[in-house]
Amino acid sequence: MKIIIATDKFKGSLTSMEAGESIRKGLLQAGVQASIELFPMADGGEGFASVMKYYLGTQTVLCPTVDPLMRSITASWEWDALNKTAVIELAAAAGLLLLEEEARNPLYTSTFGTGLLIKDAIEKGAKKIILGLGGSATNDAGIGILAALGFIFKDEKENMLQPIGKNAARIKSIGIPFPLPSVTFTVAADVTNVLYGQSGAAYVYAAQKGADKNAATMLDKGLRHFASLVQLLKGKDIAAFPGSGAAGGVAAGLAAFFDIEITSGTSAVIHASQIEKRLHGTGIIITGEGRLDGQSANGKVVQQVSALGNRYHIPVVAVCGENELDKEGVAAMGLKAVYPLVSEKIKREYALVHAAPLLTLTAATIAMEQR
Repeated sequence: MKIIIATDKFKGSLTSMEAGESIRKGLLQAGVQASIELFPMADGGEGFASVMKYYLGTQTVLCPTVDPLMRSITASWEWDALNKTAVIELAAAAGLLLLEEEARNPLYTSTFGTGLLIKDAIEKGAKKIILGLGGSATNDAGIGILAALGFIFKDEKENMLQPIGKNAARIKSIGIPFPLPSVTFTVAADVTNVLYGQSGAAYVYAAQKGADKNAATMLDKGLRHFASLVQLLKGKDIAAFPGSGAAGGVAAGLAAFFDIEITSGTSAVIHASQIEKRLHGTGIIITGEGRLDGQSANGKVVQQVSALGNRYHIPVVAVCGENELDKEGVAAMGLKAVYPLVSEKIKREYALVHAAPLLTLTAATIAMEQR
């Protein structure tokens, strides 16, 4: 028999590789005789690029750039020279985790730093960009990225606008660089929200990025305005396709001027990992992520790995830091069982610090209970 471990990161505690190794250790300590194969997973957020590097064997490129508030930092992206493909994690330069909590406000943040990473990749010869969109601190419709690529945004008085969230509503004209960079995008997004409205980027996600209700209304107005400008300029509707609101509208902004393909980050990783080819002879799959809740069913790692296992009639169990799903929710996810680290005896704060040994102990329990 074979056991496959395919977990996401445990945010704030372990990378997906560290989580998987901790589970493998527990299985071995329990005397499991099966072969164990490890497939680290990720969605489009933090850790996406490093997991893709694991499967694609890419070269890490360091690049001077800026954070969401335009402060100088160094970030990295992944380079597949043979296929002229760059893998870029938006969160590396425009991520929420780059900002102190009191500095988070999507009215003033920008994806410009991510645009500098993309520009660097294009200058090195990239013809395709795989862009993971999770974990953003921004709601700028992607105008930061576009500005870094040479686009110019002006207000009604012909003044150049800084490419930040609140300025999307003030754009009167868009200057398009010539020639336009010759590159296509595969956008890895794990949300399906449209660009604006009650189900759009600002009203659904801006609050967790530091926006109050008034700011969310302003940001939604900016997204609507930007979409209307693109409609006039290019004749394109960028607001309605599923995922157009991902990362504060980045997918929509790129779709306005470039050829893009949108997929889920988890799907991109599963495809790169070729895990499906290794399922023959597998007796059980162990997946997991930091928290299982109502959002987990929306294309995230546990849901997609579970669906893959179910398709081949392989039982799937999940480990997690915290579990907010009831029995019906667990069954709906196609999971045989869920093993949370946090319990009446183990508090969240302890589990965050001691996630590795707790996963090892949990894996030993799985080995005994799932024989």
